[in-house]
Amino acid sequence: MYQDTNMKRTSLEWMGRWLCVTMVLGLLTGSALAVESNTAAPSADASDLVIDPNQAQVDLSNGCMIKFIAFQKDSNIRDGLRLLAALCKKNIVPSSRVDGPLTISRLYNVTFDEALNAVLGYGFKYEVDGDFVRVYTAEEYKTIKEDPARMIHKVITLYYLTADEAIKLITPVLSGAPSAKVTSSTPAEDSISSAEGSLSGSGGGDDPASNDMIVLFDYPENIERAEAVLHEIDTRPKQVLIEATIMSATLTEEMRFGIDWNLLSGISINGFPSDTATPAGGQGSYIEQEGFAKPMLDGLRIGFSADNVQAIITALETVTDTTLLANPKILAVNKQEGSVLIGKKIGYYDQTTQTTTSTTQSVKFLETGTRLVFRPYIGDDGYIRMDIYPKDSDGSLKANGLPEEITTELRTNVIVRDGETVVIGGLFRDVVSTSRDQVPVLGSLPLVGGLFRGTLDRTDRQEVVILLTPHIIDVPSQTGGDERADDIRRKREAALDALQPLQVAKMAEDAYARAAKCYLEGDTEKAVSNLTWALTLRPTYLEALRLRERIVAETDPEQLKKLDSMAMRKVEEQEAEKWKRL
Repeated sequence: MYQDTNMKRTSLEWMGRWLCVTMVLGLLTGSALAVESNTAAPSADASDLVIDPNQAQVDLSNGCMIKFIAFQKDSNIRDGLRLLAALCKKNIVPSSRVDGPLTISRLYNVTFDEALNAVLGYGFKYEVDGDFVRVYTAEEYKTIKEDPARMIHKVITLYYLTADEAIKLITPVLSGAPSAKVTSSTPAEDSISSAEGSLSGSGGGDDPASNDMIVLFDYPENIERAEAVLHEIDTRPKQVLIEATIMSATLTEEMRFGIDWNLLSGISINGFPSDTATPAGGQGSYIEQEGFAKPMLDGLRIGFSADNVQAIITALETVTDTTLLANPKILAVNKQEGSVLIGKKIGYYDQTTQTTTSTTQSVKFLETGTRLVFRPYIGDDGYIRMDIYPKDSDGSLKANGLPEEITTELRTNVIVRDGETVVIGGLFRDVVSTSRDQVPVLGSLPLVGGLFRGTLDRTDRQEVVILLTPHIIDVPSQTGGDERADDIRRKREAALDALQPLQVAKMAEDAYARAAKCYLEGDTEKAVSNLTWALTLRPTYLEALRLRERIVAETDPEQLKKLDSMAMRKVEEQEAEKWKRL
């Protein structure tokens, strides 16, 4: 029974409404249903609620949005499917075995898919087949889906992901049916030769030269899911450009002052020869005489000799200031190790094996210079985590053949924001030492003790700072390659400008520069004249050869065919065409 809020309606309007409802109920095989109206609210406690279908408000602009549905008591699933098909304009085709009681009475604010799932419950499945929605029982659906005749194959090419890794990631979305299979191409070599001493390595042989590929044989819906997974994960990885600055400064100050006594004739005082020969004048020479004072290159020394007594007063100050600045840069793919070494390798014998018939020695190398090794891990918030190992060293071989290395190095794991510079290592060391040489007892006397001793004061100060700046690179152009290429060009031009005017390379470069300027100004005659001179000086000057062919092609195309290079190229092309036909 319907509830009506307007009791003043005429009996004729009442009868007309009742007639419409009766006709609709007849078409829907006795099902009672309703859709919520914007003007009337249904009674929550009426189990047999029915509303006039003419008041249905269904939003079809974006799929099908149903505000309210109330099903009559004792309705079945097929009745509910017919209702959804009518309201949402869908072609719903249930199988003959789809039947049973409807377990819901009302639905509020649901989409078509949500309403369909609610009507079917857990015992039935559906799939969209073009413009049809086909409904099956769970057993029918399983039988249809697991039919081997439905299986298809698909070849998928990978561009950044390896085939082995791709198979591991798509396995969860595959069917796992006994007939389903997934195979991959043979992986190519994944490393390059370091060319230690010679060009080594296999070169790949007949390994596949194409991208990694996988072949799927499964049901269409599983292959579609696998493709969706690969579409998300087989993407171009980002790169990281690391700029490390290593600064090492060493300051050494040494002060030597005192008196050196030598009471035994014939034994030299430090820095003075013991013989009486007078070397030729000049740097490092001395004059032996009583009471001399001579400034030396290594300080001021004042000495005297009388009979068997010689004494030298020494004043020497040494200051050494060394600053080393290294700035290596390296670009590496996310999670891949990158390393660079700028320096030298010092070879030394590491082990000697001797037998009765032969002696074998193994050689190792001490790598010195500036080295940077790192592995980046890019986050999604603009930060980069890195394992990094910067090193700056110098080394040599000692007299016994063993290597000796002076190094500044650091190994750490840090998190750095893209584009920011951080200090990842710093060392400040200050060593002050004082030593004294003196005549026993006399050197310790107060006041006059200074006449019998010498002192050496030494200060060593060392500062080491390591700065790090990472940059996330989305495209190679962000590395500034064009700017670096321009810098190389400028350095090359500056080096050529520094050559002597009569040097052949200098004259050829100048002639080519004049030819290019004349060509841009439209004076092709002077351009050709300068090119001829440039090619006379340097017959293999590539830029001049290109410009000459360009000018000839623009001014005299027929003459271009007569050039030796063009004629030879035409003959080669004809020969290639002949071999193709064979």
